[in-house]
Amino acid sequence: MSKTEYKICCIGSNLESFECLNYLVEQGCDIHTLITLPSGRSKNVSDYYDLHDFCDTHGINVVDTINVNSDETVQALQSLGPDYLFTLGWSQIFKAEFINCFSEFVVGTHPSKLPYGRGRAPLPWTILEDLRSSAVSFFKIDTGVDTGSLIFQKEFDIPPRTYVKDLYSEVATQLGLGFHEIYKSITNNEPITFTPQDEQGATHRGKRTPSDGLLEFHHKITEVEKLIRAVSEPFPGAYCYYKDRKITFWEVEFDKEDNYFGTIGQILKKNRTGILVQFSDGKLWLNRPGDANGDPIDMKIFRIGDKLGYSLQDEIFMLKNKLHT
Repeated sequence: MSKTEYKICCIGSNLESFECLNYLVEQGCDIHTLITLPSGRSKNVSDYYDLHDFCDTHGINVVDTINVNSDETVQALQSLGPDYLFTLGWSQIFKAEFINCFSEFVVGTHPSKLPYGRGRAPLPWTILEDLRSSAVSFFKIDTGVDTGSLIFQKEFDIPPRTYVKDLYSEVATQLGLGFHEIYKSITNNEPITFTPQDEQGATHRGKRTPSDGLLEFHHKITEVEKLIRAVSEPFPGAYCYYKDRKITFWEVEFDKEDNYFGTIGQILKKNRTGILVQFSDGKLWLNRPGDANGDPIDMKIFRIGDKLGYSLQDEIFMLKNKLHT
């Protein structure tokens, strides 16, 4: 593909951004500038990916920012005179002054079939809702949250028992394909149409935090199994406490034999990769345990018959006794 006369920029700072940007470069797209987080600014971005070396290798100009709506960032972009922006992975809402830095328009994306599923944490919510199909929506971004007029949607199926990392990979693939189509339309001077979203079908998903990954042993095993798959890598993971340590379980399986029974939260059996644990309505294998630093945990620490988690009433009783002595 020949060099475009337009200045097409991208914005992103996570693994999804890298995979999409890499695909565009492989297809010969001429990306003028990447707006991204400064190196080392990974706080609050669980899937952060430093793209500076990639941009240096491929001759892509970089604008670092932690706030795209700041005067400094807006002035830096205005000095470049950019035409389009492709949003590869950025959670901050764009204000009008930032959007107006681009002479044509800003392309936003969201991994749901908009107007369904606007808002935060779309991939974990997709698994928690047990959806069997979804889409990546490409739209002309405005100052709302996922409210802009649609350019197109790229739909895909979701196999049963999908982990979030596999869904993440599928979305990254669809992002690359979709942005390449838009790039070709721009550089070939083909018309791009915009279709307003139907507000009647709009739904909104709430923010999720790492503490939403706490394993509750009185919950149903179908809900716990979905939770572990929904918040596994590249997200913070599902966790509980054992022997005063925070332990994250990255994988999960249903118990196929169904010949062990115990009290809720009890370890019933273990093997080289995980432990069989009793929940309110069944058992699950909680596999690939890791510590707070993400390192694997030696299976020797788990003792059959022990319980995971804290017994709140017993813990409060012991603390009050210590305070009174």
